[in-house]
Amino acid sequence: MNKAAWRSLALATVLAVLPLGATATAEAGAPGPLTADAVAAMTPQQQGEVLEPLRVVADAAARAGRSAYADVYTQVEMAPDYRSVNVYLTDTTRGAAFLDAVRKANPKADTKLLNVRKSAKTLQQLRKEINTFRSRKDLPFKIDMAGSTVDGGAIELNVDDAKAAQKYLAGPAVAQELAATRTTPIRVRQSTRSVPLSRWDDRAPFYAGAALGPANGPFAHCTSGIPAHSTVDNRQWLVTAGHCYGLGETVFTAGGFRVGTVGAKLDDLDSAFIETPTSRYTWDGVDAQGYTRRLNGVRNVAVGDFTCHLGYTTKVACNIRTAYSGSATWVNNGAFVWGSASDPDPRPGPVISRPGDSGGPVITVNDQDSRQLNGMVVMGWNCSGAGQDLGCKQVGWIEVGDIFERFALRLAD
Repeated sequence: MNKAAWRSLALATVLAVLPLGATATAEAGAPGPLTADAVAAMTPQQQGEVLEPLRVVADAAARAGRSAYADVYTQVEMAPDYRSVNVYLTDTTRGAAFLDAVRKANPKADTKLLNVRKSAKTLQQLRKEINTFRSRKDLPFKIDMAGSTVDGGAIELNVDDAKAAQKYLAGPAVAQELAATRTTPIRVRQSTRSVPLSRWDDRAPFYAGAALGPANGPFAHCTSGIPAHSTVDNRQWLVTAGHCYGLGETVFTAGGFRVGTVGAKLDDLDSAFIETPTSRYTWDGVDAQGYTRRLNGVRNVAVGDFTCHLGYTTKVACNIRTAYSGSATWVNNGAFVWGSASDPDPRPGPVISRPGDSGGPVITVNDQDSRQLNGMVVMGWNCSGAGQDLGCKQVGWIEVGDIFERFALRLAD
């Protein structure tokens, strides 16, 4: 049987078992309601079969709502029974015209699956109110996430200090101002532990390979290098190049989020230790967003071995042949440093390090889904250009074993 015939047979079988839409309903009878738990128990393939008609019409409704009908559109959602889609408009008298726009957005969208519901405010209005509130200079809490209910009846904020937020909103002056401007009612809830999604503006627990500030346009100041825990008291530290920051200096991500304070330095290892929550992962990838990889262990690299480094500016530089291991010495910004260096003799080759890479992890790719940590970048040689256009063809790093031994550290959990 050819692939086309097989797909036709499979589709007919699916429709016979799971009738959806107006045609299927008329022929086979209306299917019973589903629950979120029932849908969650399905495989992704089964979910696709059941929800595809709903997904098609929901996408078309969102496209129509965000363009021609932005003045009335709020949001779209799967109905609780997972057999239809609710679309929220501030003016339901325009519902018929909106359905026409949905059909134009995608002629395959079955608008019989759409339920037009009344909403309080448009998506545009809600976004404007959220941005206005977030820009207030007197907030005694940090907003981690902001959104609204699907019907536009409330703004919802995830904050780092829910008690402070509730007290602030209940204050007479703030409450009166929000009422006078007819701001949508604001609900707050305590944020759960965040997961880093951007190496430009990382969040706790911090990973290696993230951009540290202050930023110079799209360029990071330095890069986070080693997520570690103390073997003495289990305090958590993020290690970066010592020449990046002074003792006691507060460090921020390139995006402006506070990382922590430099609590210790080892000048002869060009290492700065920022006390902050960490986790044994590194940012990886050649794009600014990056992806993450677990650090599966540490190892001091052998001479002649090949490594990669993940400094923020360069992102990924591999095939770096190690010339020295544990015995190379040099002076870096007045500090006497030892560790590893890649082929320090000037010779033609690709640019493998740039400004902003300092502190970045040196790793070995010993597994498809994880990385082994070897060290931390601190300097480059054989460089040309100037400023942010500087590019170096050799790179030097401090071996992670030396740092761990001197500061009594182990890789973060």
